[in-house]
Amino acid sequence: MSFPRLVDAAPVIWRRPRKSHRKLYLLRTTSKLDVDMYRAGARALAVRCRAPARTRLRARLLATAAQVQPTAVGDIPPPASDYRPAASSVDSSGQMTRVLNDIASILENDIGGSGIWYDRVLNAKNDLTRPRRAKLAFVGDKISASHDVVSALLQDVLSDSAAQRDSVLNRYFGTATDYLHITYGPHSRTPGRLSTQASWLSSSKSDIVEVTSDKLAASAVLDADSVVAVMDPIRLLDAPIYRANDNEVIKLIAAGPAHYVINGMVPPHMTEEEVQARLEEQLAKFHPRAGEYDITFVNADAALNAHEALALALEDSPHPEIPGRQTPFNIFQEGMMLSNINTLQKELSATVPVDPQLETAARIASEALAYTGEVLASDRHVLQHAQDTVAELRREARNGAARAKRLSVVARGIDSGVVEGSVDQSVATTKQGLKQLFDGRLSWLGLIARLRVDDVGAEVGSYISRHFGRDIEQQLTYEAGQLAQLQASLGDAADSTARQLTKAGGEAAGHPFSSPLLINHLSSLSLSIPRVSPSTLLQPVTSRRSQMLGTLVPKLQISAQRTLLSTYALSLAGVSASWCAYVQPLELISSSTAIGTGLLSLVSGVALGQQIWAKAQKRWWKDWDRVTNMLKDDLASNYDRTVDNLVVAKPDIAADGLTELIDKRRERLDELALETHSLGERVEQQAPQVPKR
Repeated sequence: MSFPRLVDAAPVIWRRPRKSHRKLYLLRTTSKLDVDMYRAGARALAVRCRAPARTRLRARLLATAAQVQPTAVGDIPPPASDYRPAASSVDSSGQMTRVLNDIASILENDIGGSGIWYDRVLNAKNDLTRPRRAKLAFVGDKISASHDVVSALLQDVLSDSAAQRDSVLNRYFGTATDYLHITYGPHSRTPGRLSTQASWLSSSKSDIVEVTSDKLAASAVLDADSVVAVMDPIRLLDAPIYRANDNEVIKLIAAGPAHYVINGMVPPHMTEEEVQARLEEQLAKFHPRAGEYDITFVNADAALNAHEALALALEDSPHPEIPGRQTPFNIFQEGMMLSNINTLQKELSATVPVDPQLETAARIASEALAYTGEVLASDRHVLQHAQDTVAELRREARNGAARAKRLSVVARGIDSGVVEGSVDQSVATTKQGLKQLFDGRLSWLGLIARLRVDDVGAEVGSYISRHFGRDIEQQLTYEAGQLAQLQASLGDAADSTARQLTKAGGEAAGHPFSSPLLINHLSSLSLSIPRVSPSTLLQPVTSRRSQMLGTLVPKLQISAQRTLLSTYALSLAGVSASWCAYVQPLELISSSTAIGTGLLSLVSGVALGQQIWAKAQKRWWKDWDRVTNMLKDDLASNYDRTVDNLVVAKPDIAADGLTELIDKRRERLDELALETHSLGERVEQQAPQVPKR
């Protein structure tokens, strides 16, 4: 059997079950001591038989890695057809391009926020403009040795030249290791890109993208047509590169075609089945198709040692029929069986998409629509929160106003009595004082005796000015201070709520409540709405007091003067008539009769005046009741008007404006939901094989 056939036969000798029976057959029959002996034998063979050649090979490796100019290609160039990228049927991508344009329009105009997904959709649309090779992304970190897996995958000692192997092994010499795009073609090395003529790249028609940075992993996963997640058997998916940004990379890997590679020796206290069970438990939280995982166990270190041993063995005498070269090839074959790289090569070659560009564009479109759906759901949550916030603002304003009015002097009182501190008590106290004044200094006899009728208006007006509503004014002044504080508090709450819900500018240009006009209107209201002053609530009291002093008191003064004139006129007329009847020439009555008649006239005048004064007082109290009864209604209406126009005006306007914005955004969200659903159906029609989230 020739050596090429030995190598080709390795996958036939070693076949590992794909699902439940993952344990390596070699590990069943070979102990860890045998593996260590194999590694020691490979190193000993290389040192014992090929020391000069190995020295020369290492010199060439370092020289090749240090060169900036492209190195020479191998001795046997591949066919000319292999230099061309694999054809991709993007002729039928017109519908997908239109779908991507519609999605980009929604992301740019309606979603807002981060522009990452917008850029990803544009990149997917631009990717459909020209054919390219399939892209296979390898994601992992240094501990999982993802670079070693790629190095072992791309090596073929029997077909690749030394220069080709050097370009793969030393691809990171003196450069960053975060990102590298490996494609098939004449050897060249530029920042972030390597072109080499590795045989696996040629046969699979695929490019490889290596990513070890958690900042670049998400974009690389989306841009790739298929993903290989490389992990060590200890941490598995708990590596930081997969857990960054709230498990974003794991979610993106699980949403598309992916292959999970566990690199390294399984810990002695565990089996492959146990490691696989742990990985499936981790994937079950993110994978949309639970239990459908492509998992492969490899040992890249064993493959690299096997390749190195075979390369050193072939360097001095590459002819395969020399008996002395049998041991290196056996070591190579055993190492490849242990590494399981050949199985991984075949599995990855078989999973290359038939139409990678269209499928990747459809997957990115599906992911972008899923992101759009999440944003719409988040916006609906924000809408509900905003609606609750607006309702809370209204409730806070109304409760504050109602609580202030409930404790106010205008709301005190009951129908069946008088409550202390109420308007009714204040009016009753003033009325009682006026009654005492009318019964004392302003009684009719007192007025006649003192001849102080002209002072009635002055005394009554002075008493009203000093006592009417003064205790009410003190209470209303205190309440005006409370309303001013409530006005300031509710105004700040309105401003805070409006600014909280109307964020604008920057990345939030598409925020659902972006309304600078509402912010400006609220700012202008702060200047146009006057503040509650100590005299704001006093207008009904002062107006009713002025009404009494300007109308009721003058009427009382006139009534007193008319009463006095009537009394004097009647008395004077009776006395005069008696006198005339007594004196000559009439001499109709005697002197005693004349005196009696005169006295009777005086008494009659006084009695008539007292009756007239009593009627004047009765009219006064009737007008008093009318004025004081309207005072309580005036105080209540003025208080409500002050609360509505000054205290809760700004919160109400802010709540009305935000409610209008909420209603408009809810209508737009309903329209966007229908659009995204329609776009999702169009994506499924274009790529029905793309897995759904």
